[in-house]
Amino acid sequence: MIILFLTSCNDSERKHTQDFVVFESNTCDKYIGFKPTTSQTDEAEQKLLDYLETRTKTNQTIFVNSLDGKVPLQEQLKYYKRRYFGMTSIEGEKIIKIEFVSVRCGGQDEWRKIEYTSDKTKECWWSVQYSIDNNQIYDLRL
Repeated sequence: MIILFLTSCNDSERKHTQDFVVFESNTCDKYIGFKPTTSQTDEAEQKLLDYLETRTKTNQTIFVNSLDGKVPLQEQLKYYKRRYFGMTSIEGEKIIKIEFVSVRCGGQDEWRKIEYTSDKTKECWWSVQYSIDNNQIYDLRL
């Protein structure tokens, strides 16, 4: 719901690249959204890798479906395009929500606007949140 709010109110320019899009600050309420910096998105990506590696080392590997059967999620990250959303919680905590869209589902540009709520696309998508303030990954949703 927050994402829909952020995207519906956001009229500012978006930074697009081939593999990811970073959403600008929410123009409806400057205290809710912000544009994550490259440094912040890099930190979030590294923390996700660390999180997945720790899960694997503790026999809690997260598996996803692949052409080769079930494989560890970290081995499939290269097959997902990313969308980063900067949010501030009610408590003032800065959070980056990372949405992962499978390249097989996203087409050339569709992945930038694909919506999770569609029954047709829910198998193509997952997300995770990264707390900048606590340097922590949480709320992994496959």
